[in-house]
Amino acid sequence: MRATCASTGSTRAPRRSSAPSSPGPWQCSQPGKRKEHPMNPLWFVLALLAYFGVLIALSFYRRRADSGTDYFLGGRTMPAWMLAMAFAASWYGGNSALISIDAANEQGMGSWWVLGGPTVIAVVALIFIGPIIRRIGVLSQDGVMNMRYGRLTGTLLSLVMGIYMVVWGASQMVALGKFFAAFFGINFVLAVLIGIVVAIFYATIGGFRAVVLTETIQFGLLLLGLLITLVGALILSGGFEPVMERATTERPDDYFNLFAGFTPNIAFVVSFALAFLIEGAAWQRMQAGRTPRDARKTASYALSYFIPLYFLVVAAGIASIGVFPTVPENGVVATLAGERFWPIFGVLVFIGIAAAIMSTICTTLNLSSLYMTELYTKIKRNRVSDKQKVRVGMIGTLIASVLGFLIAIRLPEALILLGLASEILAAGMFFPMILGLFWRRANQKGAVAGIIAGSGFTIYGFLVELGLPLPYFWPNDGPTRIFIGLGLSLIFYVAVSLMTKPDPERSDRFMHQSRKGTDESAEQIVRDHDAADDAAYEARNGRNGTGTGVTGTSGPGASAAGTTASGTDPGRD
Repeated sequence: MRATCASTGSTRAPRRSSAPSSPGPWQCSQPGKRKEHPMNPLWFVLALLAYFGVLIALSFYRRRADSGTDYFLGGRTMPAWMLAMAFAASWYGGNSALISIDAANEQGMGSWWVLGGPTVIAVVALIFIGPIIRRIGVLSQDGVMNMRYGRLTGTLLSLVMGIYMVVWGASQMVALGKFFAAFFGINFVLAVLIGIVVAIFYATIGGFRAVVLTETIQFGLLLLGLLITLVGALILSGGFEPVMERATTERPDDYFNLFAGFTPNIAFVVSFALAFLIEGAAWQRMQAGRTPRDARKTASYALSYFIPLYFLVVAAGIASIGVFPTVPENGVVATLAGERFWPIFGVLVFIGIAAAIMSTICTTLNLSSLYMTELYTKIKRNRVSDKQKVRVGMIGTLIASVLGFLIAIRLPEALILLGLASEILAAGMFFPMILGLFWRRANQKGAVAGIIAGSGFTIYGFLVELGLPLPYFWPNDGPTRIFIGLGLSLIFYVAVSLMTKPDPERSDRFMHQSRKGTDESAEQIVRDHDAADDAAYEARNGRNGTGTGVTGTSGPGASAAGTTASGTDPGRD
């Protein structure tokens, strides 16, 4: 591959030999005077080994997780600023940076709406509903749906969320494999496997606390790598003037118009914003705060991180047009770091992007294991101790890793599946989850109907798009599909709720808990609902039950994943 020096228009072959007389670590020079700085893959291997060593060491720091709350929420001891960094690092995966920079090179400021716009919209909404989420006092959305509607709705949510998290993780594994393969020249499958092994190790041992600690470091590395990419791209382009000249002559007239990308990307804005608002990583960070006020502070801090971060990658992509008239085969970031920067700068960019990808993989593994644990306790229908929950969570992490690995190596177009998962999540779950926080009349039958209608339509539409000979009469594009899916979900959710018997006692207790409740009152509500569900189960089956497998009624460690609020003895009340 040959590269073009923007300041001279000359061509040169990358990575030939070093030149002590080179004008600087970034700069192009005149033909015949510049020799490339060598980028030996050994630099990246050593840096990656050192980075993995730090992550593994961190996994042993205060690694003991004695309860579900410790394992999945870090014992609710993390400060808001650290949770916000973990929030930003988990949402803003390295794949997001790679995609955003490449898109900005081609589309300019309007590319911000692909990921930046939806993220900011979702986080602004979380600033307002974050305290409500924290007051509810349960470990995950499964527990929220159990408390609000009933066990069936929580089970449906766990299934949808579990699939979403596994596929989301697989998409990051694909990005990690391609990124490593581009730098090391190794097999894609081996590259994916290397990253997953380390992720499994420290995510399994340390649980949420290890994830948050490592994500805090990873966020800093990502920010440093992106800053280097921006500055390096601008210097290699020759400064602002060559960038502006190329944008004027070779890019659309609205290249610097932020709102030019809103309409073309409306499907991304809607589906990703709504999916991000209700996905597990966001709610886990809200629940992990010490208090409802800390939940709001976490979302506010995250917003202050996300806004400059997304504009930073857009700026880096725009700055690169002076170096790359078109996006190179391996992408802007990989080509800059591997072929244009001095080793120290290339290594820092490489580690920053790899750190972000690893951060997202670990988040998806931790949350996937949480949903699997919840499903397991429901299937067992007996008391599960805190130690059992932790063991099941570790096994769930391994299962999620294997499933994600299989998807990544067998379906390298997993990003398409992630888009499908986002539409299914948004169309099926948004109204039951968000309106359920405010509308007392909604009930379980309405929630189930809304989930099936919205998710079912989006699945059908994607099957049509994939070429299956199914009848349809609507324009089967992204915007049409997401809006029809949301409309169907809302109609069925409202209509079925109004046509069926309400459950005022459950609704009123939930509303009171979400506004004025404590962790202890959440435990009591969960126990009461489970006792009622057990009684109904025993009546239907004509025999005595042994418990739901969600919470116990007495004794230490009797609570289960997904519903216990504080990890303390639920039999103390």
